Amino acid sequence: MKLAAAFVLALLLQLGLTASHLWWVLAACQPVLLVVVASARRFDPVGVAWTGLAAGLATDLMTERIIGPGGIAGAVAGFVVAAVVRRFEMEGPLYWIVGSLLAAACSEAVWMLSLATLGVRADHAFAGGLATVAMTSAAGLLVAAGERAWRAWNSPAHKRRRVLRHL
Repeated sequence: MKLAAAFVLALLLQLGLTASHLWWVLAACQPVLLVVVASARRFDPVGVAWTGLAAGLATDLMTERIIGPGGIAGAVAGFVVAAVVRRFEMEGPLYWIVGSLLAAACSEAVWMLSLATLGVRADHAFAGGLATVAMTSAAGLLVAAGERAWRAWNSPAHKRRRVLRHL
């Protein structure tokens, strides 16, 4: 249920980023890919690929692109992220940083390749792809920092220190 709520929140955030008048580099962020990375903790690679497919198709619908290439790109990115996370047993900040970088890079590469096979011109060039990878990776870094702060705040040692301060 948390993953579904995160998916809806990421879709709304992505819609807000693209709808507002932000600097084009900031608007290139794809928070929906972070949900794909988050699903790698819960599902096997095929399950994460299904999550990536849903994320890519939702992105295609929101941006009024051709339906399909984004879904394929999301599915491939989800499978690759899940396979790498499982293979190298990543967790903590490394999980989010590498996962978001890998998801964004795979998604952009497969999306560009699938558009090239269809003979369709992409709505952004190489610089836009780099901006998408950079901003999605930066969002992954932000999530990693937030998760680390949350774990530190809720750690048993921190709780003991708070109790001792009040005594």
